Amino acid sequence: MEFSGRLAAFPMGDLLQWAKNELRTGALVVRRSEREKRDYFHRGDVVGCVSDDPAEFYGQYLLVNGYLDEKALFQALTRCTQRNVRLGTALRELNLLSAEVIQSTLRSQIADVICDLFLWPRGLFYFQAEMPHEEEILPEPIDPMALVLEGSRWADEMSRIRRLFPHDGVLLQRGERWPGEDLPPLDQRVAGSVDGRKTVEEVYKKVRGSYFRFLESAYQLCVASVLDIEEEGEPVEPGTFEMSVYDLLLEQATEDQVLVARRHMAVPLDLLERWVPVWVAEPSMEEQQRMPARVRDFYARFDGRTPLGEAFSGDPRQRGKELDLFLLQLQKGSLAILPATIDQLESEAGKQDLSPLQRWWNRVFR
Repeated sequence: MEFSGRLAAFPMGDLLQWAKNELRTGALVVRRSEREKRDYFHRGDVVGCVSDDPAEFYGQYLLVNGYLDEKALFQALTRCTQRNVRLGTALRELNLLSAEVIQSTLRSQIADVICDLFLWPRGLFYFQAEMPHEEEILPEPIDPMALVLEGSRWADEMSRIRRLFPHDGVLLQRGERWPGEDLPPLDQRVAGSVDGRKTVEEVYKKVRGSYFRFLESAYQLCVASVLDIEEEGEPVEPGTFEMSVYDLLLEQATEDQVLVARRHMAVPLDLLERWVPVWVAEPSMEEQQRMPARVRDFYARFDGRTPLGEAFSGDPRQRGKELDLFLLQLQKGSLAILPATIDQLESEAGKQDLSPLQRWWNRVFR
């Protein structure tokens, strides 16, 4: 570990300038609570970035910004699994996006992930000699100084946005000009998710993607009278907790573990939330006794009747860890996901007059 500290003492803009001036090659790892980002540099220029937040994955970026619909993205992700290739390669092989569009969107997505760090008031960082796989490196690096300017703009803009949305409990409603005309894809997604009953936090859960880009869109839609504020509501506790130094050192000592972001492979939660998890083989009583209460409560929702979107907690600090727990059981073969609830499947089978033996889920799930 060559250089480490706290964001409160070394803001993100200073760290980018340090890497540029020192011509650094390696990874700047930034962590807070359950979140981690790794910014990769080659001789001071940014050549990649990995985040463990599913909302910031490349596939989610393409979906939110209208480059792909859910069907096309699912097709590309399926090819990733079948051929063990990166998402960009799959998109190019399937002729879903051109090489030029893939490179430009990757650069924009990476820039957004890094600029989001300018909004972290607290966190820990360290620099180490580590580089991603060759196919994950941008062929044309990004100038860190351009990111410093854009990140500073984000910080200034967030201050202005928070004067309109002082917290995420603000209740949004449709404005005089809803649903708007000729809106870009993100604005359409935001406006379409507002129904007069959802707070800013709840609308974001429907939209996803970069949180700043979402707030920026909602702010501009309010200015344009496409949206309006119904009431201020109750403040929502922010999820910007700083992890302890002890936890940081402990995690650095186990650096051989696989990065969460690489395991997740950019699967957008929108494609998973409607599916219903059900146990094929539940954890033993001994395993359950060793689990923390929070993990047991999460696994208890895999009952064949609760969609995955409802199984996840509303706490953004826990969703990444819950996604890990979910994927772990899928990898072990202990869990399956169904396209509908067990009750719906039984009802449909009854309409078709299928005998119990013809109902495949009765043969698999006891």
